[in-house]
Amino acid sequence: MKTILENFPGRKGLPIVGEFLNIAKQGIRFFENEKEKYGEVYKFRMPTGMVVGFFGEKSAIELLKNDGNIVNIGNATKDLVGPIYPNSIMLMDGAQHKKDRSILMEAFKKQALQEYIQKLPTIIHKTINEIRGNKVVEVYPLFKTLTLRIAGKLFFGIEDEAFIKKINEAITPMGKAMVSIPLNIPGMVYHKGLKGRKYLSKEFLKLVPEKRKNPGADFFSKLCLASNEEGETFTDEAIVDHLLFLYQAAYDTTSWAMSYLVYNLSKHKEWQDKMRAELNDLVLEELDLKTILGLEVSMMIFNESMRMAPSVPLTIREANVDIKVDEKITIPKGTKIWVSMAMGMRNPKHWKNPEIFDPTRFDIEREEHKKCPHAFLPFGAGPHQCMGRVFAEIIVKMMMTSILQEFKLSVPNDYVLPISEFPIMRPKDGLPTIFEKI
Repeated sequence: MKTILENFPGRKGLPIVGEFLNIAKQGIRFFENEKEKYGEVYKFRMPTGMVVGFFGEKSAIELLKNDGNIVNIGNATKDLVGPIYPNSIMLMDGAQHKKDRSILMEAFKKQALQEYIQKLPTIIHKTINEIRGNKVVEVYPLFKTLTLRIAGKLFFGIEDEAFIKKINEAITPMGKAMVSIPLNIPGMVYHKGLKGRKYLSKEFLKLVPEKRKNPGADFFSKLCLASNEEGETFTDEAIVDHLLFLYQAAYDTTSWAMSYLVYNLSKHKEWQDKMRAELNDLVLEELDLKTILGLEVSMMIFNESMRMAPSVPLTIREANVDIKVDEKITIPKGTKIWVSMAMGMRNPKHWKNPEIFDPTRFDIEREEHKKCPHAFLPFGAGPHQCMGRVFAEIIVKMMMTSILQEFKLSVPNDYVLPISEFPIMRPKDGLPTIFEKI
């Protein structure tokens, strides 16, 4: 029985960087090509060491659902996440993760979401006003501006755009630092990330006492007051650690989800018309959670966009025990394991013509996503499934309501969106889109 990674199928890659450059360039195609060569389990080197790709869809979801038992996320990600986001929810497993997540979920319950919905129209209208008169709009920067403002008001309770800008300037290199070479040298991305974290921690720790004393309806205030059924609350440091990580997790992912949806609507005008028809008579200020979640056509389109290009295409775990793959191969305890959610959502075994944009695969007559329990994982699975998935859905649907009521969207017929897939999906060119006034 093979139990040593040196004997695993796969390749070592270049010294030090391993396959980092190939993955950064090719994205999911790298893993698909390696799977064709070596099967569902294979090794490759990253700057942090040798890892195993575990890309059988059924096996992958079993790992994700057994976080803290068969595998853990804390040790798996501490080299990447730990220095930038210490004590964040991503580094937790078992009882600690369960406790902290139960407190954090207070900020995503029905009442909290409804409060956020009431505050979003002002932010959306302000963002739309700034693009009126522009024929071509780069939608990815537009949506990053939107999510930044949402974070300022809903996450932090801050409307001072100068301060929000400083938050963005600090947190942007923090995200990049997680996938950079970990050298704390002035001028390097990693150093800028650590510097940004130090600045934000200092600034937000100053605000905690006031948030506890005079809380608002923002996410920051909710974290300061949140407790679970046992009455457990967060320390000041834990509040800041969780706040910064959740903001980072939502900032780029939601911007991408909206951008790729706009791209698909621009390419498929019939679906743009269908979504506009569903949203056309809505008034942002009158929306409630039930109405937003009941927008079926919009949900089909959103799901199909996420299926084709999920914001986070893969995740990382570490083996807590020896994991037997088959009679010949065992993944040793302590091995870093990369798990792909995206590959299962492109597999023709589960999806008819998966390369084609077809929202009807999610309608009540087909429901392809329900035929295989491990084939549709745009927000992950198991204990670490994305907490903010409903909040993201709310933002996307409300923003698209405002856009489609006022504009027709298009891109040149020969335009193909250039995508950078690692570590989080984003357009390489900002996605220039034609906004035609209706």
